[in-house]
Amino acid sequence: MKNLEGIKICSLFGSLSEQERKKVLSVSVQKQFERGDIITQEGDRSGFVYIVAEGQIKGTRFTSDGREIILEIFGRCDMIGQVAAISGEPYYYTAIALTSTTVNMIKKEEFMELLRKNPGIANKTFAALGKRLRAAQAKIEEFVSDKVEQRIAKLLVALSDRMGNEIPFTRQEIASMVGTTIETAIRVTSRFKEAKVIKTTRGRIQIIDKQKLALLAEGPPLEIV
Repeated sequence: MKNLEGIKICSLFGSLSEQERKKVLSVSVQKQFERGDIITQEGDRSGFVYIVAEGQIKGTRFTSDGREIILEIFGRCDMIGQVAAISGEPYYYTAIALTSTTVNMIKKEEFMELLRKNPGIANKTFAALGKRLRAAQAKIEEFVSDKVEQRIAKLLVALSDRMGNEIPFTRQEIASMVGTTIETAIRVTSRFKEAKVIKTTRGRIQIIDKQKLALLAEGPPLEIV
């Protein structure tokens, strides 16, 4: 996202004029992060809003006993930190790079000025927040109604839709995203492997039968695998 073409690919900025996109670029600074680098820290005062140019980032919180809960995965054109900027509150989660990642950083004050002066950006920002809220509500419903096998299948389908059939996550991270233990995640993914739905390598999951995985996500008996 080093030039105007990079800004154009994001729906948030695609409807802006060239002059408006130049304004966005003029107030942003690009920064590179490597896997494992912390981008925002839960509880820190909000200073920047981040737009993902390349790579993948996880938004995570840690429980009092040190367990990690992955709240969301961010990819290209996703925005991080806008809620903290708008509300004036600290960052709600810790954002950690999952891959080599490039972000555009915009100071909170300049971001708020962009929203005030550009209704198009403001509308799309709030629309994206609404979509994220609906996704969070759906996730709560899944925790109540879905078995862990179904939750893992749904997660793998969603990640595959977003990243392709090579998913750069460990089974520990999968467990953290669906709210289960690493032992359960290993047991379920092992069954998926035996059924030739997925393959696993160190730090990576490969989808080899997405159609069957999608059926599992809908909730048929696991015996079909």
